[in-house]
Amino acid sequence: MPYTQILFPRTQAISLFSLVPTLAIIFAINHSLAILFILLILWFFLFRPFDRTEILMFIIGSLFIVGQNYSVLKSGGFSFTHKDFLLMPYYEPFMWGFYYLHIKRFINEPSESKKLEIKAILGLLITGACFSIFAQNSNLLTIFSFLTTAVLLTMFHERYDLYYAGYALVLGFIIEVFGVFSGNWWYPDPDMLGIPYWFITMWISVGLLARRFLIPFTEWLSKKIV
Repeated sequence: MPYTQILFPRTQAISLFSLVPTLAIIFAINHSLAILFILLILWFFLFRPFDRTEILMFIIGSLFIVGQNYSVLKSGGFSFTHKDFLLMPYYEPFMWGFYYLHIKRFINEPSESKKLEIKAILGLLITGACFSIFAQNSNLLTIFSFLTTAVLLTMFHERYDLYYAGYALVLGFIIEVFGVFSGNWWYPDPDMLGIPYWFITMWISVGLLARRFLIPFTEWLSKKIV
């Protein structure tokens, strides 16, 4: 048995490995459309087969981040080096589809049919509002995002909630350090390693809302699509 499969089942091993070529491609290639084309092919071969929920999760996660990212970028919360459309590179929205798929495959929760709850929608709204309203002031964003994340953790703190939140935070730290030190993006008011403290709350929220909103929503939607 391969060593990686001793440490992780095949699904988790592939998900973990997928981060290496993904970041290597972004680092090595300087053309956003070329990066996007190569990444989509890479992810297709690494993660196939996909179920309908995962396809919807990738699409909806990618689409949602366009508006959220743009509101933060427009306010000056951070900046990309390549501003191809809406102040971001072409491949950026699809990276979020990858992040959600990566997290879901790595956690590999045995039972993922969680019901979409009203409090999950509320959590999504207050988190999105926080990062939109306070994005231009890093200190205020740190304070208020810690508050909204505390609300999320108060509502969602099952074992797998914490797995999603914890792994998303580790993944986010890797992504943020890579992005800043490779020169792909930068923050005007960093606190450590070129990154603001609010990256912590952002990525914890990403993990929690992936499990409590995005996955249940796409599971519900997949059943409605004939």
